[in-house]
Amino acid sequence: MYASLTTAVLLVLGSLAGSLALPLERLPPSNLQPRDVDVPTLSSFIPIDEPLLQLIRTRARDVSLKSWELGTLAEAYLEIDWPQMSVFGATGVPPARNVGGTDNPNNISTVLELANYAIAIRPVGSVTLFEDGSVGDPASLGVAMLMANWTKASRPDEAHNDYDTPVRQQLGYVLNTAPKTPDGAISHRSEQVQLWSDFIYMTPPFIAYYGALYQPYVHQWLVYTSYDQIRLYRNYLFDSNVGLWKHIALGSFTDDGHWSTGNGWAAAGMLRVLATMNQTTLGYQPQFLAAQRDLQNWATEIVNNIWAYQQPDGSLLNYATDPTTFSDSASTALLASVTFRLAALPSYLRGPPANATADPTLPPHPTIDMATLPTLTPLKPESLQAAHLARDCIKRRLNTTDGWLAQVVDPYSFSKQQADGKSPEAESFVLMMEAAWRGWKDYILQEAKNERSAERIHLQILQ
Repeated sequence: MYASLTTAVLLVLGSLAGSLALPLERLPPSNLQPRDVDVPTLSSFIPIDEPLLQLIRTRARDVSLKSWELGTLAEAYLEIDWPQMSVFGATGVPPARNVGGTDNPNNISTVLELANYAIAIRPVGSVTLFEDGSVGDPASLGVAMLMANWTKASRPDEAHNDYDTPVRQQLGYVLNTAPKTPDGAISHRSEQVQLWSDFIYMTPPFIAYYGALYQPYVHQWLVYTSYDQIRLYRNYLFDSNVGLWKHIALGSFTDDGHWSTGNGWAAAGMLRVLATMNQTTLGYQPQFLAAQRDLQNWATEIVNNIWAYQQPDGSLLNYATDPTTFSDSASTALLASVTFRLAALPSYLRGPPANATADPTLPPHPTIDMATLPTLTPLKPESLQAAHLARDCIKRRLNTTDGWLAQVVDPYSFSKQQADGKSPEAESFVLMMEAAWRGWKDYILQEAKNERSAERIHLQILQ
């Protein structure tokens, strides 16, 4: 294995002397935006061993009990074990419908297990997927539930399960019942209007996926609502002085600090909505092209700005800009995953599937004036380098005997360090980081291969 890795590194090092293109959409070449990339080293290509990843999967499942923990774990399972079925994968939106059979590469059994667990414990009469005091957190299970419903015809033993009613009720509660600000931002809490950066990962990806799943009949308003909620939240939480998000606004208490995990939640949620929107038949409509660019820029600004506060060991502080707070592995892993996704963005933003047919309810593909779209903010090469350092830090802090990630924030008291070092979401973040790293690695190897092929063709022409 290591011999092949060394060969791969040499291939990349020999081929990435130039820059890579960063297209936002599958559009004419005039939209390509060049940028420099960090040249990886050999350590950048060493994966986390599979036995250790399996330990991390097990630990995450053992302790994930809250709604957002289960929803985050479902997404982590999807990205690490069934990447082609995620919004970042080759199948994308919509995913394959046949997941039956243990040897089926689209099996998604671990994701379905969580969806079935949520149904089994859901109280009769509940209008959300999980009973807790949050509006946003139960919706984090929505994508898993939608996938379970989408694929259930291929699973005869579970064909009787009713996923559709709970997921419709969850959507209806979020959109129509949950408290809102006067300008329409949906509250993260149910007992009062209060906005948390966490919401961006929990709810907008669910709304977007619900609207996009049944292509070509895309629910345009739902897909746009997922973006608009992020826009509204950013208006309340973005701190232009440092280019990062505050944690909590409005309600009975606020948190103006730049909680690193909260910034990670926000940026990761933006990318899931971006990838979902891009792969729909709406993707070429001008308002959706502009929305995609906003999402990319808003995620990039978080990543570019937060790594400026990276510590010498590669970690981030629990509150990135507060030097009195502790080093936190959880947010470090989450933001590394976002950075790797941004660095490989062209491989995820492919536009609608090649065999997609146009939604007859939408107008024809319009002529797009590129000058009217927001200007793209490039990912800094230093940000990708920081993600590699962060990943190395995470690998050092993983206990190879039991799979726990050390030095993590308490997920139930965000200003404190977890006393026993056992955080459900931190374990999921490691899985997401490794999945994103794999996507980045595959992307740059393919780019290197393409460059070498182009060089060979050029030489043949010259001869």
